[in-house]
Amino acid sequence: MRVSQKLDYALHAMLELAIRADRPESARTAEIARQQRIPEKFLEAIVVELRRAGLIVSQRGPVGGHRLARPPHEISIGDIWRAIEGAPPDPAARARTKKGNDPFQDVWDEVDRATASVVDAITLAEMRKRSESRQSVPDFSI
Repeated sequence: MRVSQKLDYALHAMLELAIRADRPESARTAEIARQQRIPEKFLEAIVVELRRAGLIVSQRGPVGGHRLARPPHEISIGDIWRAIEGAPPDPAARARTKKGNDPFQDVWDEVDRATASVVDAITLAEMRKRSESRQSVPDFSI
């Protein structure tokens, strides 16, 4: 499955905020960008969309930065997808653009429903656990 670069960056930025959720200080855009290897200017635009969607809160000033608006276990990958792309694959949208009698329409509708189900079931808390477990595995590759 392909996701846009913008959505990929948004997911990584939200993961960074989930990793920092237990810390008292907010995360600055530059810190998030550096940790997740996201171009800072692009991240600034993404942060605006995430804030508008109510997924993060931001504070200006010397102690400013960004935080998750809700605990990581209350924010799903689907929530982030909707904030950035509008929605995970949408069977209704596909039906509106359907050409004639497409024999694959039912298959694509099932794929869309399955995708939406998966991204709505996985939270940032789960992604934080997955991320931490990968970081704790030593890498012996040469």
